[in-house]
Amino acid sequence: MALPTIVTVQTALDQFRKQTAGVRCITVTDRDGVVVLRAPESDDNTSSGVLTTIFSLLNVQSEKVKSLGSMNTVLSTFKEAYLLQIGMEVLVISIIADRDANIGAIMALTPSLKELLQPTQHAVKRETELTRG
Repeated sequence: MALPTIVTVQTALDQFRKQTAGVRCITVTDRDGVVVLRAPESDDNTSSGVLTTIFSLLNVQSEKVKSLGSMNTVLSTFKEAYLLQIGMEVLVISIIADRDANIGAIMALTPSLKELLQPTQHAVKRETELTRG
């Protein structure tokens, strides 16, 4: 009798990264920059606190331009890579992709990635409410 395979969010995130051409790493942090998940797990070349700060500062500044509405996603282009950041209420997803990656295809996968991270978002939100309330 075969036992059912248990797929964790971490495993699913690793698979998502491996199956998405050009994606170097995915880091999921809370709004304070604390790493919640990272794919690959051993990747510590990214400065997640700095990446989250970039997103947070852009979010605060963009609120001043009311006609645009709220900010959901930021795409930064660098000489060697793309940085795609997605806000998820209490989480920030940072994706670093190769410069020759199909960034449009990666952006199209955003809803799937958000769905994958729903349990994590709920857990972090619940924990945040408990510690603040």
